[in-house]
Amino acid sequence: MLNFSILIGCYEPKSYLIEQLDSIQYQTHQAWSVFMSDDSPCKAWQSEYSEHFNKLGVEILLGPKTGFANNFLSLIRNRKFQSDLYAFCDQDDIWSEGKLEIIQKIFTGSDNSIPRLYCGRTCIVDSENNYIGYSPLFKRAPSFKNALIQNIGGGNTMVFNNAARNLLLACPLDIKVVSHDWFFYQLVTGAGGEVIYDSNPYVRYRQHDANLVGANIGWSARIRRIKLLLAGRFKEWNEINIAALLRINHLLSPESRETLQLFIHTRVGSSFWVRLVQLKRSGLYRQTLLGNLGLIIGLILGKV
Repeated sequence: MLNFSILIGCYEPKSYLIEQLDSIQYQTHQAWSVFMSDDSPCKAWQSEYSEHFNKLGVEILLGPKTGFANNFLSLIRNRKFQSDLYAFCDQDDIWSEGKLEIIQKIFTGSDNSIPRLYCGRTCIVDSENNYIGYSPLFKRAPSFKNALIQNIGGGNTMVFNNAARNLLLACPLDIKVVSHDWFFYQLVTGAGGEVIYDSNPYVRYRQHDANLVGANIGWSARIRRIKLLLAGRFKEWNEINIAALLRINHLLSPESRETLQLFIHTRVGSSFWVRLVQLKRSGLYRQTLLGNLGLIIGLILGKV
């Protein structure tokens, strides 16, 4: 039986945290420990949850207070804990009771000497846990050529083995990333590891006013992405990701290094036609037709 370290990134949680902790407590797979990195400006809120923390044996660590991505990265890098598998966990979601048991079966019997990263769909719910819909279903295979320009794995669904964790441990402590989950998708695929995308949702992803990252569903989400593209945010994110990947170039496979260089050349081509030819050569792709059309429009506008 594989055991899990459950890694919760926390920042001044509302009462939603109790439902998340309860959903961990009642997992059908019970081989786990919970570690929480608290990024809150003060610890006063913790006393409200002391009973729940004691019941689950939660170990609370001090967060770096430099944003949500670094909060999760600090948990991964903490060598105090060691287990077979590691599961990211958001403070306001709810897990299906069979989540860990199902994922444990996926990893059992696999060659865990190579980096493996699990991610999947989510069930979107409102602040009162009422059903809204499901996150997009991605049908194309996960790969570095997709990861460079799109993240298909929400951090709140991610589970990974020690070989994947070791990749992150090999990264510089001061590396700057857009988000821990997108960078992890890039890192594992770029290093020749395996990403397992599950079409079945085992996380209820709660949407409320305090969400740092919203659900990627519906036309409102598409319009928001178009606005971000036009405002240059996608280009800015790519620059941050490329800078991070160049710093850990030695961890990437030869094929991934070549793809990364083609992506860099695609972004700086002298004309749209040159950039389009470079895009075709690189083999980069997003998961949907609309996503790929948006990528081409971004190239035309120089926003990639």
